[in-house]
Amino acid sequence: MARSNTLQYIILGLLTRNPLTGYDIKQTFDKEKAEFWTAPFSQIYPELNRMLNNDLISLLPPTDINTRKKTYQLTEHGRDTFEEWLKLPLSSPESTLDNDNFILRLHFLGDTDPTFLKQLLALRVKTLNLEIAQLEFELAEVVNHPEQYGRELIIKKELTNKKSDVKLWKKELK
Repeated sequence: MARSNTLQYIILGLLTRNPLTGYDIKQTFDKEKAEFWTAPFSQIYPELNRMLNNDLISLLPPTDINTRKKTYQLTEHGRDTFEEWLKLPLSSPESTLDNDNFILRLHFLGDTDPTFLKQLLALRVKTLNLEIAQLEFELAEVVNHPEQYGRELIIKKELTNKKSDVKLWKKELK
């Protein structure tokens, strides 16, 4: 699957809650998203400008004439784009879902659509199982090569993490 513009979808998701300034968006990143995503102002503001140009967001009129603050809100087109994206991997021929897109969708999805949530979790489990199989193949290739011991440890760590994720998501599927 082609890598999506994750930053755009995070911003759209945040703006589904309420209008925000660029500063507010950055603060929310630091507070809520730091465990899986970071974005400096140098990425956020150019993305906001691009989104304005694409009619995904609009500016609210300033409440104080002396302020330079810009407050962004979601447009109808932006809301539609975000909601289409939330369910995109399950309506396309793609059979895998990378971690960034999975975590981001899971973060914004909530529990309003339990059927879709189960499909999302099942697709991530399927993807993880494919990744586990690939890692096990790689591990078999390096296990008897002492010069590759560091790589062996990295693969083992990744296997442990992915197997733990599979266990967690399968539990949630029940």
